[in-house]
Amino acid sequence: MTLVSVRSFSSSVSLGKAACAQVKPVHHKVRIIKKNLSPRFPELKYPSHDIKSPKFRPYLTHLDRVDHHYHNVLESDLLLIGYRHGQQPIYGNKRRHWDMSSPYQINRPLRKPKGQIVPSQTINPRDTGNIAKLQSISINCFVKDAKQYPAMAIGATLQLQQITGVKPKPIYAKTNVPNWKLRPGMKMGAKVELFGRDASQFLSTLTEIVLPRIGEFNGISNRAGDRYGNIAFGLTSDHIKYFPEIELNQDSWPNLYGFDITLHTTAQTDADARILLSGLGLPFVGSERIPKTLLDDLTVHPYEN
Repeated sequence: MTLVSVRSFSSSVSLGKAACAQVKPVHHKVRIIKKNLSPRFPELKYPSHDIKSPKFRPYLTHLDRVDHHYHNVLESDLLLIGYRHGQQPIYGNKRRHWDMSSPYQINRPLRKPKGQIVPSQTINPRDTGNIAKLQSISINCFVKDAKQYPAMAIGATLQLQQITGVKPKPIYAKTNVPNWKLRPGMKMGAKVELFGRDASQFLSTLTEIVLPRIGEFNGISNRAGDRYGNIAFGLTSDHIKYFPEIELNQDSWPNLYGFDITLHTTAQTDADARILLSGLGLPFVGSERIPKTLLDDLTVHPYEN
């Protein structure tokens, strides 16, 4: 006699029960916070924004003095200085259309502006929406001798990082000049761009500590501008030693490298940018270069009809 085992599968039909549950499952809808169930460690029950909570992280330890001075003092003064009743926008010199006198002018790009290569922007009336403000600060340190001594480019990078507290980006050569022993890809220096509090800290150190100690520095030239609200000037290697980050560790810096500083603002003209930077503590000296399109606008008295 042979016994044959038959494998049976469990099912609800064989037991005579319904295939669906009558009770609605609620266990996956209710979130259980275990720390609220235990009476121990009551400090874990405080919200993260409470100072008693272990998760509390302070983020406003002290105010930005430059930003505070701008919003409370300088912003309203810039609006009062730049505002003029009935001012009309001054349209810049834009690219020109072709006269279509030749079939070869079809689908050609627009001609360059008359008398210049780069189009000039339109100067809008001054109001509360376009008050000049400092956007960022760019520092460019180019070492000419780095083509022969590559270690100098590393020293310039460490110098910028020590002064600004921000990691710089390397500068590489892009041209091939055999007479100068210059090849593309050679590291020639470093650059860094500062925003927010880093820019305010660098500007405070520059205007309050470094520039007042330079005896031959009379001010930034009034001609230092690109007509779009950006002001640039440079510091030599003799001026770098006045930065407190370098002065307190002079033995660690046998070689110092000068760099160029570019102040990027939202001003529409260089004149507005100079007024803004003057309020932030930067001195200017020398005659001013005013474009011909702005002569009539800048010579009108603010209260003249």
